[in-house]
Amino acid sequence: MKNKIYAALLSLACAFCLWLYVISAVSPGSTDTYYNIPIVWEGESLLNENGLMVTAVSSNTVNLKLSGNRSDLSRVNSGNITIKADLSGIREPGSQIRITYSTPTFPGDVASNAFVIESKDPDSIYVTVVRRVSKTVPVEVIWNGSPAEGFMIDRENKVLDFPEVTVTGPEAVVDSIAKATIAVDLEGRRESISETYHYTLCDENGDPVDAKLITTDVEEVRLEVAIRRVKDLRLTYNLIEGGGANQNNTTITLSAETIRVSGSETALDNMGDVLSIGTINLGEIQKDASLTFVVSLPEGVINLTGVTEVTADVKFNGLATRELTVEKIHSINIPEGLRVDLITEKLTVTLRGPSNEVAVITPEDLIVTVDFTGAEIGTSTFKATVSYGDNFSQVGTLKTEPISAKIEKAK
Repeated sequence: MKNKIYAALLSLACAFCLWLYVISAVSPGSTDTYYNIPIVWEGESLLNENGLMVTAVSSNTVNLKLSGNRSDLSRVNSGNITIKADLSGIREPGSQIRITYSTPTFPGDVASNAFVIESKDPDSIYVTVVRRVSKTVPVEVIWNGSPAEGFMIDRENKVLDFPEVTVTGPEAVVDSIAKATIAVDLEGRRESISETYHYTLCDENGDPVDAKLITTDVEEVRLEVAIRRVKDLRLTYNLIEGGGANQNNTTITLSAETIRVSGSETALDNMGDVLSIGTINLGEIQKDASLTFVVSLPEGVINLTGVTEVTADVKFNGLATRELTVEKIHSINIPEGLRVDLITEKLTVTLRGPSNEVAVITPEDLIVTVDFTGAEIGTSTFKATVSYGDNFSQVGTLKTEPISAKIEKAK
């Protein structure tokens, strides 16, 4: 009798456990709702090939209510349920185009017919499709501020690795884009710029365009632009006085008094504040003249004014010119053991000086000297030196021919 009671209790316990398993684990009548299942969009590339694109969707997610066995329901979630929507069938632009999405698929270990879809929200998806176009726009640099005092930026010779940007997107937005701008802060800068910048797509007025649906061929633009020190140089010349002309009786006017240059701080510091254009030898200029000099600068220094040549107008004030023939020629410093036989007997001297002195000077007031230091046997020419008496201190020699002489052994 006891054995029968135990057997009955055991059967009852097994039946209860089986019932509990079916209710809790299998439970064929169970339901569950899965929220915010992302939609997988297909056919976008074909849509783009047709010159179209989606600009708005009514929803990017779906809520599903499923019924089925509890054991199957427990193996799915919003992340492993796949819902696809195909865009490839759209051929023309439009708004509120209805898209039906596919039957959900589940993980591989769950049969596709394991559930019954009780409800789905939303039932359909609506999209807005517009024309998709591309165009190229220029990159424009917006300069803000100014370099440090005494420095300049060479804007005209800036280099952009991408001077243009190709933009692609909705036709209406693309049509409104006129340029891509990069903002460059120059305030207080002393060094050249070599940096990469993000750009902003703007309309013709420079106002930013809502470009969230726009794609571009480049993300950043690199700018190379030189910033150099600027300096004004005073132009001058090296003056050699001669021929009776000096800085007191000669007026020299330069066609340009200053030029502006740019370059490195070291190069400009080494130049100082004055630039010599060349040498003016008054003893080689017989009358008023205009001399042209090329403006030469050290390597790396740029002439910003464009003045490459400077003219020096030379004018002699109150000076007169005269030719005199001198017959008395003095020989000095004849080497020991040698004798000099002057071939030149008369020497014509062109002299210049104040008019009142030149008018009264005579050949006797001129002393012509030939220095034979280091002379050797033979016939040669020698330089003649002309000097003037104390009464003619402002007179100078413009021109004189060399003296010919024969050098022989002394007898």
